[in-house]
Amino acid sequence: MNELILVIDSKEYTGWKRVAVSRGIEQGPHQFEVEAAPDLDADRGIFAIEDGMAVDVYVDSDQVTSGYIDDVDVSYDKRTSAVTVRGRSKLGDLVDCSTVGQQVKPGQTLAGIASTLCANFGIAVVVDSTATAPANKAFASADLALDAGQPVWEFLEELARVRGVMLISTATGDLQITRAGTTQAAVTLELGQNILAAKGTRSHRSLFSTISVTGQQPAFISSDTSATSQSGATETGDAVRHRPMVLFSDSPADVAACEAQAKHRRRIGYGRSRQVIYTVQGWRQTDGGDLWLPNQLVQINDSRNQLANAQRLISETRLMMDIRSGRTTEITVMPPEAFDLLAEPATTVGYVL
Repeated sequence: MNELILVIDSKEYTGWKRVAVSRGIEQGPHQFEVEAAPDLDADRGIFAIEDGMAVDVYVDSDQVTSGYIDDVDVSYDKRTSAVTVRGRSKLGDLVDCSTVGQQVKPGQTLAGIASTLCANFGIAVVVDSTATAPANKAFASADLALDAGQPVWEFLEELARVRGVMLISTATGDLQITRAGTTQAAVTLELGQNILAAKGTRSHRSLFSTISVTGQQPAFISSDTSATSQSGATETGDAVRHRPMVLFSDSPADVAACEAQAKHRRRIGYGRSRQVIYTVQGWRQTDGGDLWLPNQLVQINDSRNQLANAQRLISETRLMMDIRSGRTTEITVMPPEAFDLLAEPATTVGYVL
């Protein structure tokens, strides 16, 4: 059936004119937007939806996300009327909100810090088995702090980059600490078969010959407690000409942390330079099967984008529906090594560590 359902105050809303549900491994909160041609029953119909309400989003019986209504747009004239509802998963509050600041004591972990910060927002933290070790590795720096006014999501992303893991939203809207997925999609994306459309760009803009990250590491050995020693690392990139980039660490970092951030920047840049967006019919991989999901591997045969039996990681899926196209899914894919600190890109020159 593939019916998108919003459940708000135990009431189900269906029958949309237009649907867009976006889930990805880079965007943080899931996002959704639906448009209805409303009935005029303000007490029981679509006009009863208000911004700030809690919402669960389903496709049939499959939960897609859980969060809150951000916006309700009402428009009408003498002939037509429409209501557009937009919202995000619970992680949207982490993106929007900041605090008065918080000092992070040495010995705390990413999982522990995330759990403390998320608890106030009613968000649970789940650690995937692939990320258990980095998520539970203690930070040694005494100068790690959530600055006053800094968005909570921004701070947690900084820590995640240092640990080489990703922060994503679960179907229940909670926070998951994970790595690049290894689950394989049920079908291959193939030119002339299930690919309806594709948009791909091979770009050199995000590629650099070297990526250097510099950080400040407290000099605990020194008798002068105010002294600091400079730490840093340089990563050889994928550009074919001289294109250096120098970055300053997001937070106090030793050499290992600088190495991790340089690798992260290099891999993400490489992945974005080889991004392709495919459109397929329907929301499910097979009839009655799983929905298209981010953080899954998919096999691709597409000669126009120079992909022959290529393995790619799904970085974002966008469930779409409108009167003209029916139900379709936009699937954004990148090289899987873009999100894996342990793998080598196919075009790698090598590392200088």
